[in-house]
Amino acid sequence: MRRRQRRALTAGVLATALVAASLTAQPANAQEKPTATVPGTHGTFTLITGDRVSLDAAGRPQIQRGPGRAGMRFLSSREDGHQYVIPVDAMPLVRDGRLDRRLFDLSALGEFGYDDRAAELPLLVAYPENMAARARTATTGGAGRVRADLPAAHALAVRADRDDRVTLWTSLTRGTPSARTLTTGVSHIWLDGKRTVSLDRSVPQIGAPAAWQAGFDGTGVTVGVLDTGIDAGHPDFAGHLTEVRDFTGGNDPGDSVGHGTHVASTIVGSGAASGGRYRGVAPGAKLLVGKVCATTECQDSDIITGMQWLAPQARVVNLSVGGDDAPGLDPLETAVQELSHQYGTLFVVAAGNEGKPKSVSSPASADDALAVAAVDADDQRAYFSSRGPRVGDNHIKPEISAPGVDIVAAAPGGDYATMSGTSMATPHVAGTAAILAGQHPDWTGPQLKAALMDSAKPTGEDTIYEQGAGRVDIARAVAQPVATDIAAIDFPVQRWPHADDSPITQVVGYRNTGTAPVTLTLAIAPAPAGMLTVSPATLVVPAGGRAEATITVDTRVDAPDGVYQGALTATGAGDLRVRTPFVLNREIESYDVRLDHTGRDGKPATEYTTVAANLTTGEFSTLPGTPGGGILRLPKGRYALYSTIHEGAVSTLLAQPVLDVRGPVTEAVDARNAKPVALTVPQHDAAPISINVSANWDDGLRYPGVQLSGVSVTDVFFGRLGPAVAAPEFTATLGVGLARPGRDGTFRNSPYTYDLAYVGKGDMFTGLTRKLSPKNLATVKTTYRSQSTTATATRFHRASAPGGAGPIGSNTPVDLPFKGTEYYNTDGGIVWTSTFVEGDNLTAQDSTFRSGRTYTQTWNAAPFGPSVTQAPTLSPLGYAGRDGDTISIASVPLFGDATGRPASRDDQPVRFRLLRDGKEIGTSDSAWAEFAVPAGKATYRLEATATRGAPDILSTSVSVAWTFTSAHTTSPERLPLTTARPTPVLDDTNTARTGRIMTIPVALDRQAGSKAAPNRTLAVSASFDDGRTWVALPVIRNVALISHPRRAGFVSLRLTATDTAGSTVTQTIQRAYRIA
Repeated sequence: MRRRQRRALTAGVLATALVAASLTAQPANAQEKPTATVPGTHGTFTLITGDRVSLDAAGRPQIQRGPGRAGMRFLSSREDGHQYVIPVDAMPLVRDGRLDRRLFDLSALGEFGYDDRAAELPLLVAYPENMAARARTATTGGAGRVRADLPAAHALAVRADRDDRVTLWTSLTRGTPSARTLTTGVSHIWLDGKRTVSLDRSVPQIGAPAAWQAGFDGTGVTVGVLDTGIDAGHPDFAGHLTEVRDFTGGNDPGDSVGHGTHVASTIVGSGAASGGRYRGVAPGAKLLVGKVCATTECQDSDIITGMQWLAPQARVVNLSVGGDDAPGLDPLETAVQELSHQYGTLFVVAAGNEGKPKSVSSPASADDALAVAAVDADDQRAYFSSRGPRVGDNHIKPEISAPGVDIVAAAPGGDYATMSGTSMATPHVAGTAAILAGQHPDWTGPQLKAALMDSAKPTGEDTIYEQGAGRVDIARAVAQPVATDIAAIDFPVQRWPHADDSPITQVVGYRNTGTAPVTLTLAIAPAPAGMLTVSPATLVVPAGGRAEATITVDTRVDAPDGVYQGALTATGAGDLRVRTPFVLNREIESYDVRLDHTGRDGKPATEYTTVAANLTTGEFSTLPGTPGGGILRLPKGRYALYSTIHEGAVSTLLAQPVLDVRGPVTEAVDARNAKPVALTVPQHDAAPISINVSANWDDGLRYPGVQLSGVSVTDVFFGRLGPAVAAPEFTATLGVGLARPGRDGTFRNSPYTYDLAYVGKGDMFTGLTRKLSPKNLATVKTTYRSQSTTATATRFHRASAPGGAGPIGSNTPVDLPFKGTEYYNTDGGIVWTSTFVEGDNLTAQDSTFRSGRTYTQTWNAAPFGPSVTQAPTLSPLGYAGRDGDTISIASVPLFGDATGRPASRDDQPVRFRLLRDGKEIGTSDSAWAEFAVPAGKATYRLEATATRGAPDILSTSVSVAWTFTSAHTTSPERLPLTTARPTPVLDDTNTARTGRIMTIPVALDRQAGSKAAPNRTLAVSASFDDGRTWVALPVIRNVALISHPRRAGFVSLRLTATDTAGSTVTQTIQRAYRIA
């Protein structure tokens, strides 16, 4: 099992934070896609533990504990654009690899559609050998539903309803929060995640015609394809299909995506519909097709079920699907290994389309899988092709390459299509394997894999981690009588220094399937003189027999340190060439860093998380959680060191801004050196709600930001590790929330809250003491109105500090309507972000206050409608913009409140429509959309409609139509959108009196950063019968006058405005406010 030693960091801020809080209850197609970032992730997620996490529009988590989990603490982190929130009782299982970390990856859960919009969370509950019945009992006893048994993965496919997850968690695990283990009969719990579905020139490119001419075309071999289904009626598959099944829960093995049809055609297609032009690699083979992807997403359990069906019947299985890899074996990798060993099946798997180092996807990462990279028609690596080495152990992946750029193959409907991706490269190798299997009916999967890699053609300057052994060459594979027993060689890492290294050896066996002996000349290169030798230099392999050679590695020679890549090459008479790639890591200057962890009780700590982040390379290393501590092996350099130690109800954060590793290091990570926070506020009955302390490096590295949520300030200690050093890029932040507890001990409806944040530059806090008076604080008198039948909401407050991650403030529930007082400190340029959540509606606002002043704020004020005043600062296009000849829409808030604050809703049905000079350009049912438009100047109309239902009773439908002129832009520009924002005076339930005359002031807001012209006209109409009839209202200086009927009900509003440039906006708000 592979273990993670290092991971790279993303651009941004490196941070570690500790928080305590008290709360109440892919087919692998190479296509351009937006990078997933934390700010793009928002919504609400119920974890497997039953705890609920809400993310605001900036991706910041707010936590509500599940039933019976009131004292739970949480570790939150940001890594590589993903937001994690892990309860402390799950951390030991996550650390040991027994609980899938993706279960707490909110970014991945959102991408898979596993947020709270889905009632079920799909799981894979793994069991030890012969323990399936015990696992089933633990699952069903905890209210889980077993969907399928997956013996190849030693797992059950399980569904967990949202409201039953606490019950399932307590059934599948046992023990205390700091020592949680899995129930007997359960070995692992995985997320049942989703993978994505990752010939006229390409088939000759790999030498297939030469194999056909030699009489080998896959005849007698069955190949399996697991993908998006197949168009079984396509002429190119006539006579090839043995059976087709649907494993996605439906009964339609057809292909609505086209990916599976394309892949299958590349393997066995006859080319009948093209006069033989687009012929597959192995046109003599038979095909079994399993549909495991209903769209471009494929559920793990469906893939495993399909693998179990195919493995006993197919010599070769094509998997052009993949997902992110992690150290250790996931269920798909386990299934590949189990089925390969059981049946000798060769699984040929797409490497993925990430294009980055260490991005080869799973299950291509499995030992027995043959991982396929992509090259173009000139045998150059495709820019999108994922590169190795394998995550966790740096082994060789990918292992072979094939054409994957602009591949023409069959498409549904009897036609052909051009696609690119490692998905397209993989069937070239699968077809080649089928030809080789037909030539050698007795060969196993590992033998086929070795022969394919032995015969591959190295390409250009690409490294082994980019191309594997090289581009597949079927002409050479079928012609050569000699192959090796081993596909590739990963030599063990040779530790620095090297003067005392011991030589290591590796035996390589050669098999001769021919009828005459073969003499081989062996050479290994490139490497410095004396580092790598092979003996004998000449090897005779008998007919039908086997012979061995031995490689000796001696890293004591005078040579540079680093990673060496090359090949053992055996050449023989004619054009015989057998090439085995190798990788040797002669470790660069590195040292042992011993970290001894001690708890506050003076005993060795057993539960901790310690990370060393390289401040030059951006890589970070995590210490496995062994009792007392352990050793990190680190290259020479400067590091930031962070550690959190957990002891019962107490957690400690220790941070060393700079650890200079220039020799062996022993560091005492002693929780007793940390101190608590002590704050005094004017209200003597205030009690702590939350505390957050963070340590941040802001130098353009990635931001793994860690945050621990717990119970009170007495549970969190923090301090500096090591001596004080000059570290100007380092920032420490501290955030504390306080409020008055009620008789039930909760903070619900506290009449006041204190939110306090502090910033320290250049060093880590060791405790903090402050005594505050009113002159040190800003006072905000706040009203929270009600707009729905739920009448409950949660208010969150969070600080952002210059140069550091923002600490969390208070998090309190209130019954609506509600009035209260909020106090904030303003030290160090703090900006406070308030977030208000009522049901599924989320509203946020950034505020900067001054100490000693009093402010007033009203939240949740109707009418709710389009709001563009706070356009996103991270995007130059704002909510709607044009870049060149593309118009983009980015989650335009259609339910902002009367103050102009933007608001979002997870389940909001929305539809956008764009017209150009009256002709429709396109539509989108997504909040994010792009439309390609002509370059010339024209008049555009952008329409948006959104609806919402119970529990919301106001603004049940909002529609808006903007007209504007636009032409080609040379740089990104925001569209000149204007919104008309009515601001009537309503009571705290957003109600006005019946039978009264009332004014409705209207604010005309322009999209921030756009070139919207000044307003020219405004017209307002009202409806008292939900839009069946409308009455025009008099408008004077942007103030409308309305006369309410005497009966109770709702008022709908329609507003139309024009500007001096001729742009217009018309918006309709159904049930804008209530009258009673």
